[in-house]
Amino acid sequence: MLPNLLVAQEKKIDFFGSGRFALNNGSIHGALLNTDSVTPRKQMRGSTLFDLGFHIKPSAETEIKAITRVTNDINGFWGGGIVMNVRELYLRGLLLKKFKYQVGDLNTRMTPFTLYNSEGELSHHNPEALNTFSEVIAYDKFYGENSWRQQGAQIDFGFKFNEVFNSMKIKGMIAKNRQTDYFSTPDRLFSGASADITLFKNLGLQYNLAHIFDVRESAMFSDARFSNTVHSFGLTESFSIKQFQFKLSGEAGFSKVAYENMLAAPNIPRGNFATASLTFNPSKVWHVKLHANRVETHFRSMGAQSRRVDFNAVASEYAYYTNRESVRPANMLDILTDGNYYNLFLTPNLQGFNPVYENILPYGHATPNRQGIQGEIGFRSKVQLGLFVSNIRVARYNEISGQGTLNLRNFSEIQWDANSNINHFYNGKRRLNLSVFYRLQNTQREGIKNIEEIELNASQIKLGVSYELVPKLHLQMGLLLVQAKGNEFMPTRNAFNQIVFYERSNYDLKETLFLSGLNYQFSKHNCLKIQWQQVNWNNELMPQNQYGINRLSVLYNLFF
Repeated sequence: MLPNLLVAQEKKIDFFGSGRFALNNGSIHGALLNTDSVTPRKQMRGSTLFDLGFHIKPSAETEIKAITRVTNDINGFWGGGIVMNVRELYLRGLLLKKFKYQVGDLNTRMTPFTLYNSEGELSHHNPEALNTFSEVIAYDKFYGENSWRQQGAQIDFGFKFNEVFNSMKIKGMIAKNRQTDYFSTPDRLFSGASADITLFKNLGLQYNLAHIFDVRESAMFSDARFSNTVHSFGLTESFSIKQFQFKLSGEAGFSKVAYENMLAAPNIPRGNFATASLTFNPSKVWHVKLHANRVETHFRSMGAQSRRVDFNAVASEYAYYTNRESVRPANMLDILTDGNYYNLFLTPNLQGFNPVYENILPYGHATPNRQGIQGEIGFRSKVQLGLFVSNIRVARYNEISGQGTLNLRNFSEIQWDANSNINHFYNGKRRLNLSVFYRLQNTQREGIKNIEEIELNASQIKLGVSYELVPKLHLQMGLLLVQAKGNEFMPTRNAFNQIVFYERSNYDLKETLFLSGLNYQFSKHNCLKIQWQQVNWNNELMPQNQYGINRLSVLYNLFF
């Protein structure tokens, strides 16, 4: 096929791709090394990779996309560390001039309660010094716009009607979530469907179905079967009162989990959820948003409650400490730059999390056993390139049912961020950007001291500076500080997501991350970043494990 395409008069093949070089040269220090004689004091790691993509159009109604990746680890000499694989492959097109279809790799997303990839910890309002690192992780893990990468097939089509019943769009998909071992573990499939109806131009009605189920016949020696179904009904309405613009949106639904032919499997009741938000724009520069959320304890949605950050993962550098007897806990530098901590798959169980970084909504808006409200006020100036942007958010949540006690946790949060190109204030020709972010989360529960009582305060501060030294060359600096003090009871769950134990955790943690370096922006999609990074992890309850990591990082990233 390829020779015929190449000689065709119409261009039917486009080439695109990306290249990257990453090098980290780090050293570890601190009180930890006084009793640790095994952990190496210095580590160097890195890799070079190249993605080559083919965009093929055999006909006007058919499109093929394929990307191959070649990776070479810097520790693999003379080709010994080269790995080649297919990164992406799909076929899509138009059937009968009405039905859009795609088979192969899919980027799937529905709603925050059915199929949605919520942002991970520490992902909001970071200094510009961290931008390229987060972009690399999002690209490698196929996160896109809160989507999950899956393999399967999808089809969508739509109709247009009249001025009252404007239009209807329908989409369906099926993907493989788990591969059978042909003996005791069956195939697991994810099927989804959505319908979006527009009435009176501004009124939208939505229905979404997410259904995950095991194919019993695919495992010859097992009759066990798991299924998780979520039905969701949504509404959106835009309207104006005088010169003011409003947008109202809401979503409600329920989930059902079933286990068949599994020993000691529970009968899980139906779990309901409901959410609503109102956005108000008093002017072009101001916005006000009110949001209410209620998710019952038994609500389960694999597609929405799977987490990006996996705290059970092992770091790429200094994975073990204390004479390699235990896995080193993740710090801020790991979470923000190490792709090992990021998950690619939908998981049936509620994964563990670290309350120091997020304790209110660790599974996004679909976090079970939560109800509450939050309000946000934001300002964005009219000046070109964004002279000043600022938002403040206040939230109040509580549990619906107690965990191990009749008493309920109460959560509160206050958050403020601002971002400004302050060179516009004094008509400076060279861009000077300052950013600041502050968040305080508080968790409380009354009860018997050391048995029920919880008091945890966790704060985050992020400061960033980016100054244009000469055209395209920026000096970038960032400072991140996390502090946590108090206690929590973290649940331990069995294979059926039931809580079987509560582990008391005490915190007196101070963690800092400092970044400083140069960023040369060759073009919008091509940059070179040379950066000094220093992270310090200090838990006052375990002073013997205090440590710090200094690292020189070189990252070259190219898209073409």
